[in-house]
Amino acid sequence: MRIAIVGLNPGTAIYAQYLARDGHEVTIYTEMQGDVRIMDLAPHALLGVVNEETTKLFTRKYLEDLLGIRIVSARLQSVVIDKNDVVLNEQGSRYHYDRVITGSEAVPREFGNCGSIYKIRLRQGNYVINGNDIGKNTESLLFITDMGGYANPGLLMALDDDLLKSLPISRTQGIETCITTDYEVLRPVVSDIKGDDWLIGRGFTIRDPLSGIEYSINRDHQLIIMGKLLALRDLGIINSLPLIPRLETGFSINWSYLSIGLTRRELSAVFRDLSSSRITYRADDMIIIAKTLHRGSKLLGIQILARGVKLLNWFSSIYTLVMLGESTYLILDMGYEKTFNIIRGILEQLLLNLHNI
Repeated sequence: MRIAIVGLNPGTAIYAQYLARDGHEVTIYTEMQGDVRIMDLAPHALLGVVNEETTKLFTRKYLEDLLGIRIVSARLQSVVIDKNDVVLNEQGSRYHYDRVITGSEAVPREFGNCGSIYKIRLRQGNYVINGNDIGKNTESLLFITDMGGYANPGLLMALDDDLLKSLPISRTQGIETCITTDYEVLRPVVSDIKGDDWLIGRGFTIRDPLSGIEYSINRDHQLIIMGKLLALRDLGIINSLPLIPRLETGFSINWSYLSIGLTRRELSAVFRDLSSSRITYRADDMIIIAKTLHRGSKLLGIQILARGVKLLNWFSSIYTLVMLGESTYLILDMGYEKTFNIIRGILEQLLLNLHNI
C-alpha cells in the first residue's frame, strides 16, 4: 500500500513507523527540518529534568535510512489533500496514494514581551502565564511552584480550582516575567477527506466521548496514542477507532498531574447538574489528590494532582481504560509499584462513590 502523511508530528511519526515496518511504502510531507521531538518535554530538557536526547521520538536518519520512509520538504499551507491525492501547489504536482493521513506541525510562539515556555529556562521569580494551552498552563504553574515563584491566578487550567489550591504557590509580589504556552499550528489544506480518516495533530478538534463536547488536541502523548491506534486499525489488528477523551498530562520537578475529559468550568457551560467526588492521600512526602466529575453515574472527567509521583510513567494505563469505555476501577495491578496501587485504590473509591456503593 502507498501511503502519504502530510504533516510530521509524534502521532503521524508513530503511524509511519508501524506501517513502514510492515512493508508499506510511506512518504511524508513536512516543513520540519530536524528530528521528531516530543515538544511537551522541551521545558524539562531546558531545566535538566530530562536529558535532551529523551525529547527525540525518532531521528530523521532512523525514519529515512532504517525504515526507508521518503521525506519530502513542503510548505504545509501550500499542500492540498483531495481524497487520496496530495497536490503540491508550489510545484504544480499531484500524486495519488492508496491512503492519505492528515497531520499538523506545531511551532512555539512568542509575542510582545512574553517568552515561550518551550524556549526559556525558568528560574525562581514572579511569572505571568499567558496562553490558551490549558495543559501547559498547568504544568508551568507546577514548575513555578517548585521554584518558589509566583504565578497569576485565574488562568484557564486543566485542573479544577479546588485541586490547584493544594499547590504551595508563593504570593510574593514583584517584577513579573511573562511566559506564553501558545504555539502556531501548521497544517495542509483539506479539500476532501474520507469521514473515517483521522486528523492527527495539535490544533485539530475532536469530540470528547465522555461529555459529547468538542475539544482541541494539545498533548503529544495523546497524538502518540492516536497514531498507534490508527496504525493498528490499518494493519487489521483492531476493527474500529474509539473516540478519545481529552488527555492533559504533565510533570515538573516534584509535581505531576493527569486530567481526562473536561474541567468543571468547561462542563458547567453545558451541564447544570454536575457532581464530584474527591479523595486526598498523604504519606511522608507524597500527596495525591484525585477527583471525578460526573452526572449521576456517568463519568465526565478524572483529575489527579500528585507530589512525589511521576504520573507520566503510567498515565496511559488509566487513559486507555477510560478511552475504551472500561470501568476505571479495573485498572491492572502494577505489582511491586506501591504508588500505583495507592492510586488504583483511590480511583476505585471514587468510582464506588460515583455509583453510590
